[in-house]
Amino acid sequence: MRALVAGILSGARSGLLLDAAPWGNFPHGDEVRKAVHLLRIGDDLARCAMDVLGGLCANDSRAAAALAVPFLIPIATDAQRPHRAAVLAVLSGPARARHFGVASRDGLLLHRTDPRRHASDGYDDYGVEVTGYPAGWSVAAARAAITAEAPALLPLLNDPAPAVRITAAYALATAADLDHTVRTALAARFAAEHDAMVRAALLLAAAETTRAHAHPPTVRWLRERWQDRTEAPEVRLAATVG
Repeated sequence: MRALVAGILSGARSGLLLDAAPWGNFPHGDEVRKAVHLLRIGDDLARCAMDVLGGLCANDSRAAAALAVPFLIPIATDAQRPHRAAVLAVLSGPARARHFGVASRDGLLLHRTDPRRHASDGYDDYGVEVTGYPAGWSVAAARAAITAEAPALLPLLNDPAPAVRITAAYALATAADLDHTVRTALAARFAAEHDAMVRAALLLAAAETTRAHAHPPTVRWLRERWQDRTEAPEVRLAATVG
């Protein structure tokens, strides 16, 4: 799955046709292909398309949604496209072990760079999707695609629309951040950000990334935000969860 998505990502940059991807190899693949098509052409049914993609992840069937990530990133980063915030939200869905709508605190921040790290059989500790497909393979593939395209996603942290800034932060939280580039950008945006909800999202994103790549300075920063009584309640709450 990871090699397949990486190949599609390279092809998507050079204009790979949507129908050339092997959608039929994965459960619900044709539904996902149609959903991405609607988003690409800006159809009035685009909202329904996003519901399809989000619903698959919520129902623990994310393989085909992971295959869609390379096609969704160019849509999300095109300033002329509608629904960019929603597209950002659905493209990061398959990159998480648990969907936002059903995750516990621990599951919400569950993040691995290599899901197989703690598993002896290669299937990883995420288990399998309801379709029987190894969940970690889908998660790892989606995260690898987002990591590869992080340079294109980082500018969205400064987008004029708060909803785009929020969902960009949540998408970037699933990228591998070994060199702290993402967390540096999140902290820089936090320093300039005035919207409390966006500030809270930036902290949660930094916390999620730090669960994958330990970084004591980020942990201290989160603790300081929690202890700062001048911060808005939602910002302090996000720091506490993190």
